[in-house]
Amino acid sequence: MKTLSMKKSSIFLSLIIIVFIIALVMNPEIYMQSTLQGILVWATAVLPALFPFFFLTKILTQLGLVEKLATFFEPVTKKLFNAPGIASYTFLMSMISGYPVGAKITSELYENKAITKAQAVRMCSFCSTSGPLFVIGTVGLEAFGHKGMGAIMLVAHLLGAIVNGLVFRFYKRKDNEVINYTPKSTPISNLLANTIYDSVMSILIVGGYIALFFMIIDILTNLHILTIIANFFAVILNLFGVSTQFSVGLSSGIIEVTRGCLELAKNCIDFKTATILATGLISWGGISIHFQALTFLKKCEIKTGFYMFQKLCHCVFSMIVCWLLLLFIPI
Repeated sequence: MKTLSMKKSSIFLSLIIIVFIIALVMNPEIYMQSTLQGILVWATAVLPALFPFFFLTKILTQLGLVEKLATFFEPVTKKLFNAPGIASYTFLMSMISGYPVGAKITSELYENKAITKAQAVRMCSFCSTSGPLFVIGTVGLEAFGHKGMGAIMLVAHLLGAIVNGLVFRFYKRKDNEVINYTPKSTPISNLLANTIYDSVMSILIVGGYIALFFMIIDILTNLHILTIIANFFAVILNLFGVSTQFSVGLSSGIIEVTRGCLELAKNCIDFKTATILATGLISWGGISIHFQALTFLKKCEIKTGFYMFQKLCHCVFSMIVCWLLLLFIPI
C-alpha cells in the first residue's frame, strides 16, 4: 500500500510538472520575464541583505564563540523553550536578518553536533522569523506606506514566535541532552575559503527558489488556479465579516509572502484588518520560504508537514497578538 501510495504521488507530481512545461512552451516570453523578475528581486534586495549574514554567522558558528556567549542565556532558554542557550543566538540572528537565516544556523548547529534533533525541531518553532528590514521597510513602508503599521507587524510577529516556542517546548520534552560541543580547530585560510563557498551556495539556493516561485505564481494565475484559491479564502473571510477583497492577497501570500503583502496593500480598505492579515502571512512565510528553510534543515530530518504545522501555529498566534495590540494602539 505504501509503495502504491508513493507511485500515485509521483504520478500526480509528474502531471503537475507536465502542465507547467506545457504552459512554459506556450508562453515562454511571459514566464521568462517572471523568472527574470525573481532574479532581479534576489540580486537587488535579497543578495545584499542576506549574504553578509550567511557569511558572518557561519564564521561565528565555526569558531565556537557562539557557544561561549550562549551559556549566559542557558537558564532562560531552558526554562522558556526547553532549548539550549545557543537557541538565543539563533533567535537573535533570525530576528535581525530574517528568513531563512534561523533555519540555516539551526542546521549548522545540528550538523556540528551542538544540538540534538529534538532540540533542532523545538528551535525551529521560534527561530524561523522575518526581519525588520522586510517587515518595516518592504511591507510597512513600501507596500502600505505606513512605518508604524510595519512596527506593529514586527512586534506581533516576534511575540507570536515566542508564544509558538512556548507551545512547542513540549515536543519530546524528555530529550534534554546537554552537549559539550568543542569546535574543530581550522586554519583561518581554510575557514574563510569554506565559509565563502558555503555562503555562496546558500545564497544561490535562495535565489533559485525565489526565481522559481515567481514563475510558478504567474503560471497559477494564468491557469486561474489562484482564482480558485482566492474564492476559497473569500468564503472564509465572508464568514468572519471581512472584506473578500483581501482574498487575492491571501491566495498569493500562502505561496510567496512578498507578493501576498503587496496584493493586500493594493486592495486595502481597512488598515487594521490588513495589518492582522499581513502579520499572518509574514509569520506563515509562504511555501517559497518553507522550501528554502527545509533545504537547509534536511540534515536535521525535520518532516515537511510538521515544519509547516509549526509555521501555521506561528501564523495564528501572531494574528491574535496583532489583534490584541491593535485594541490599544491606533493606526
